[in-house]
Amino acid sequence: MAQASKIYFSRKAEVGPFLEKVVEVYSARLKGRILLKPNLVSHEPYPTTTDPDLFRTLIHLLKPKAELAAGDACAADLARPEVALKDHALLKISREEAVRFYDFYEEEMIEKESGLGDVLRFSALPAQYDLVLSLPVLKTHIILLLTGALKNSIGFLDRKDRIGGHFQGIPRLERSIVGVNQLVRPGLFIVDFRETLLNANELRHGGKRAKGGWILAGEDPVALDWFGFSLLKEIEPRLAVKKPEDLPYLDLAAKKGLGNKEFELFELV
Repeated sequence: MAQASKIYFSRKAEVGPFLEKVVEVYSARLKGRILLKPNLVSHEPYPTTTDPDLFRTLIHLLKPKAELAAGDACAADLARPEVALKDHALLKISREEAVRFYDFYEEEMIEKESGLGDVLRFSALPAQYDLVLSLPVLKTHIILLLTGALKNSIGFLDRKDRIGGHFQGIPRLERSIVGVNQLVRPGLFIVDFRETLLNANELRHGGKRAKGGWILAGEDPVALDWFGFSLLKEIEPRLAVKKPEDLPYLDLAAKKGLGNKEFELFELV
């Protein structure tokens, strides 16, 4: 039986002390070249996208230790994704902090076969960094029911593959999520559930703001989403009769060795 994965958490609204402790816990890994992967999605503010305060605080903590860059690509259904990026709060912070922010759609893509046998095009940038640090917001997803650590990596995909995943049926989208996580493996996740969206993952698609009250960190995306499901279930009526195994992409990710269903919780106070 695999050893349980560690999930660190805080239930305090102030994010700075938690991030300081996370950086301390993972200090051995947080060096060299680090690529920050926020949950950007669209022009909408937090909690549709990564909290700007969290993003800036993390940059301040990591700058003395590592060479930083950041990047993401907007939602596939936006007619002009470059417009959503242009004045986004996360890009403004990157400019102010002298951290380069990549629009993955505008950068080199590579093509590889996933462990599921699907050929995917995805950003070449993660391979150029020592660590990818993923910054998802845990929310309801209009199609998949939950978006969190695993789903955040869909942002690495070429726009055509993202469109295909979202508009060619749920099984295709689920395979894309698992496949891209096989090809790009973030080394650390900070999952924000202090605030969330219910019903859908964006306001423009019917998302409703709600308080979650947790922030999580860990290396295992399956464990984080498995636990995150139990947290979201408490406030999302659509999940009332569901179990984590009922989310096919989450169950498939566990079966394909992307993480562990078993976890231990450690409060950082």
